[in-house]
Amino acid sequence: MNRKYYIVFVVINLLILNSIPGICNSNPKSCGSDLLRQDTIYENQMLYNGRIWRNLFPLIKENQFLFSKEFLPGSVTMRGKTFSDVRIKYDIFTDEIITPFAPAGMLQLNKQMIDSFSLIFQNKIYHFIRIPDGNTAYPGGYYNVVYKNKTTLYARYSKKIEKLADKDEFDKFYQINRIYIVQEGKMFNIPGKNDLFRILNVAKKDVRQFMRENNTRISIEEPFSYIPFLRFIDDLKD
Repeated sequence: MNRKYYIVFVVINLLILNSIPGICNSNPKSCGSDLLRQDTIYENQMLYNGRIWRNLFPLIKENQFLFSKEFLPGSVTMRGKTFSDVRIKYDIFTDEIITPFAPAGMLQLNKQMIDSFSLIFQNKIYHFIRIPDGNTAYPGGYYNVVYKNKTTLYARYSKKIEKLADKDEFDKFYQINRIYIVQEGKMFNIPGKNDLFRILNVAKKDVRQFMRENNTRISIEEPFSYIPFLRFIDDLKD
């Protein structure tokens, strides 16, 4: 077991042991509630199986998180078990999920156990799945499921550090969005609109007409802007 994960695991178990007055306490009537408490403890051990998170970039301007540096309401599914009402931050520089954890402060959840997670920002729900390393030609990690029908669209968010020391300024984070289309079981990176039209095998004149009639634009900066166009394409396939 990774040493950092082991340390957190030990801390969790110590907290748990200190919180349990005793199993059943020799009182059969209390046994049911204690067994329920054990189930809750086991589930919490699964969720809080991670390592203590520390900010390694305190002097970098902006921040490494998606949407907000504040904890956002969300849920996490780990090995088929969904934990609701979890406060999370999504660090898109390291592609890791972070949640509050006392007394350590913040905990980086064990990525290998996570199936998916959701977070809410400005009253909008964003759902992410984890694609395991080695299972695709594209990097493993978390992908936002933007649209799913006959065609599927994923957005992958990351941040890089812009070096500004030579300008006597602090370095700063900047965000990069990447768009992926799944078509007939194959996954394609879509750097630009022409790549999208080519992969989906649609005539540009049809696309231009649709965009003109519906007053829509596609922007990689806003992955959800692809949805009306993809609905149009999927309807053509019927």
